[in-house]
Amino acid sequence: MNRADSGGPAKSDPLKILFIDPHSAFVTWASGLVQYGCNWKVDRTDDARAALSMLEQTGYDAVIVAALSSFEREIGILRQVASAKPKTARILLSPPLSAANLAKALDVVHRNIFQGSSIEEIVHSVEQTVSVTRQLYRDKVVRSFAAFRQLPSPPAIYHELSRALSSDRTSTRDISAIVERDPALAARIIRLVNSSYFGLTRHISNLNEAVTLLGVRTVRGLALAGHLNAHYPEASAWKVFSFDQMNQRALSVARLAQEICSPYGKGQALKDQAFLAGLLLDIGMLMLAAEQGQGYLKVIKYAARKKLPLHVVERMAYGVTHAELGAYLLNMWNLAPQVVEAVLMHHEPDESVGNTFTPLSAVHIADSLLPSIENEFELDLTATLSDSYIERIDAKQYLPSWKMVANGYRLRMRESERARSA
Repeated sequence: MNRADSGGPAKSDPLKILFIDPHSAFVTWASGLVQYGCNWKVDRTDDARAALSMLEQTGYDAVIVAALSSFEREIGILRQVASAKPKTARILLSPPLSAANLAKALDVVHRNIFQGSSIEEIVHSVEQTVSVTRQLYRDKVVRSFAAFRQLPSPPAIYHELSRALSSDRTSTRDISAIVERDPALAARIIRLVNSSYFGLTRHISNLNEAVTLLGVRTVRGLALAGHLNAHYPEASAWKVFSFDQMNQRALSVARLAQEICSPYGKGQALKDQAFLAGLLLDIGMLMLAAEQGQGYLKVIKYAARKKLPLHVVERMAYGVTHAELGAYLLNMWNLAPQVVEAVLMHHEPDESVGNTFTPLSAVHIADSLLPSIENEFELDLTATLSDSYIERIDAKQYLPSWKMVANGYRLRMRESERARSA
């Protein structure tokens, strides 16, 4: 796919950028872009209120907010941008952030760019971020998504957990009290923490302890996945693959993706987002199977007969892929942009932004290293590992150890499958 296909900006169509500089620290920033040869149309302001008014009147491709020592105000501005113009790329230009602040930022922004980056790096990152955002909002994706008969709303408990996460005063006991109001979620948390995926030497029965071990973001992800799985149940006539097996594999991908993040030491935020993306990676596939039924069966059968990747045949048949549909739903629910990007591009990571390790990296690698679920046509439903992408993010040296970890998950998946069929 080239940039034109993905909705990326063309040379003849300069980007429109709203640059919000609350501290007036980057007055000459736009002139630096001109000297570099960049032809963006940049409107700069230090007044956040005026900026939001400008945003309403002009169709900007991206909003860049510059932060200095603190960034709470700037993140607040970008939250308002997300609410007013969700299709506009949101970028934070900041000094190095602590792990805690980076986690907060990545729940709101599409990209965090270090202020010490070169003009060339900034231009490339912004243009690619806009390209990814445009791909998510392609007309065909929007129209296809609107055609679904019954779209789920995010569960109330997800909003409650999100509010609790954003508060510095929330304790694990507060989180447990929220979870206790959803018995199915509470049972799933206890079951997961005692599963072979965690390998604990003792049984955990206390919900508060289970929440502490899993982490609040993981609990929130489980709430979301459980809600989506309940909304898209497997029809009795569907025989191609098991929805339950798909969901069990998603958990393996999520846990493996978390472990794959370990060499990068970027704090818990990266692992949390990788887990959530892995858990929801193929929700678009369940959406298509539940809604399209026999039509989707024909798509899978054609892909198997022609030995083509399923996402390629989906685009041929529908104009969209399961990855795009799933990502669009998660974006509608205001999930972290990097989680949305991971779901959107897990089959095509080469179309992504930058050279750093992200949640997309973790889930692409995890999905490609684990076996596909069984299906009627023996079609491989997993991502194919992109060697060029692995080279680009400089991760090749970790592949042997990741494959060893993945083998452990393969064994657990087989044991789990034997236990279910016994």
